[in-house]
Order: sequence, then C-alpha cells, then structure tokens
Amino acid sequence: MKNKFLYFYLFSLSLTMVFLSGCVYLSHLDEVMFMRSLEESQKDMQAEINREEKLYKRLKTDIDNGNLNKQTKKQIIYARYGEPTLCRPADGRDEIRETCMYRKPTGGELILLNLSAQDKLISWEIQVR
Repeated sequence: MKNKFLYFYLFSLSLTMVFLSGCVYLSHLDEVMFMRSLEESQKDMQAEINREEKLYKRLKTDIDNGNLNKQTKKQIIYARYGEPTLCRPADGRDEIRETCMYRKPTGGELILLNLSAQDKLISWEIQVR
C-alpha cells in the first residue's frame, strides 16, 4: 500500500513539474527569442567577415602576383574585390583624384588604391599597422 502511494506521489510530482516547466519557458520566451536572434545576427556578421576576408585576400594576391594592372577601371575593381571600406578625395596630389581603402577585416593591414580623374587605377600601396 505504501509503495502504491509513493508511486502515485512521484508520478503526480513529475507530471506537475512537466506542466510547470512549460509555464517557465513561456515566461522567458522573449529572452529566448532575443538570444536566438542574437545568434542569427552573429552568424550573419561572421559570414560577412569571411566574405570580406576572401575579397581582401584576392586583392592582395593579385597585387603580389602582378595581376592588378594600372589603368584598370574602378567598376572592374569594385566588381572583382567588392566595395572599398572608404574612398576619399586626394587633395593636393597631382593626377590622383581619389584614394580608396581596402582593410583586412581581421588585422591591421590596409591596401590603398589611387584612382585618376578617369576612374582608372594609378597606383597602390600596402600598409601594415
């Protein structure tokens, strides 16, 4: 008789805990959803960093191997290596109208591309910080 009562008590207790655990989950649903969206956001950011790293490596490899030719048009550079991190007018420099910067996402390395008034590549510079 005592065993039946004990089993009934344990069964009732475990059933109650199962039902109440659903209530606890629902009360923290906002936090769970926030954490899920944060995780998805971090995955998206990591994918973007990986994409930028790949494009930067392609640019550096092409410079090192001599595959990036002077007089290459700006549109071709953008199509091949993506949008630069920053472009700014080059004040006080002879034929250079604009300098575009490509930054390595995971390090302190920069590639500066100098463009003419005709939007063609004049020169480049690699800076390590």
